[in-house]
Amino acid sequence: YRKRHQFLWLNRNTEAMLIRTANFLLDKSLKVIDFSYEHLDHIEVDPYTILGNTFSKLLVRKFQPTWQKNMKKFMASKKQSFHMLLEYDFDELLQINLYTVVSRLTGVKEGKYIVTSYLMDASKDFSELPRDFEIKTFSKWDQKLFHEIHIYIVQHLDEPPKTLDQLAMLFNTNEYKIKTGFKEIFGCTPMQYYNRQRIRQCKILIENTSLSLKEISIKMGFSSYPHFSKSFKKETHVTPRFYKKITRNS
Repeated sequence: YRKRHQFLWLNRNTEAMLIRTANFLLDKSLKVIDFSYEHLDHIEVDPYTILGNTFSKLLVRKFQPTWQKNMKKFMASKKQSFHMLLEYDFDELLQINLYTVVSRLTGVKEGKYIVTSYLMDASKDFSELPRDFEIKTFSKWDQKLFHEIHIYIVQHLDEPPKTLDQLAMLFNTNEYKIKTGFKEIFGCTPMQYYNRQRIRQCKILIENTSLSLKEISIKMGFSSYPHFSKSFKKETHVTPRFYKKITRNS
């Protein structure tokens, strides 16, 4: 299960749980121009119910004013990102409080924004779990801790990654808890998660901005272009130059 790049199993109050993400790319008027989301039961979401719509229309009514207020404040500020709780209306699974990170896509002529929500779902089908699968139990405090760490990572992708001891000091915990717990929940270490999310952000910049590859390399905090190219290829199996070529030609 840890081989799936956005899915993993864990235990919350003795239930097997699933973490997944819903991602939306918004234009300057906050309309959805691209998205990625897969229903738990692989039910296909009609793209026409999402694409072209104002993002607030995808939300449960009571969350619409909060979203609009927060976005108005964010768009007028110089902040690169913020986080909040959201509930969506287009899928019953998403009608719960979801940790959500909203970030500004820089390097474009007109403003664009990325919205990423994180969902924890209880799995009712335990037959899917391997027989020797060991279910771990995490307290609500620990779950909150690891969510705060992953949100912090997503909000600081353009900075050098924090070491385990730095994260431990930042979140008032110990290195061992972060090292073992984060990997159990997210299927990778904080450093691996940082690297994957940073390359994901690079892909978005390549696809949606006029920034050169060198500018993207600098913006995302790589020490050099060769370092960027090597990291990108390790994660995607293609070079940034080739990725730019195929996305621009598609």
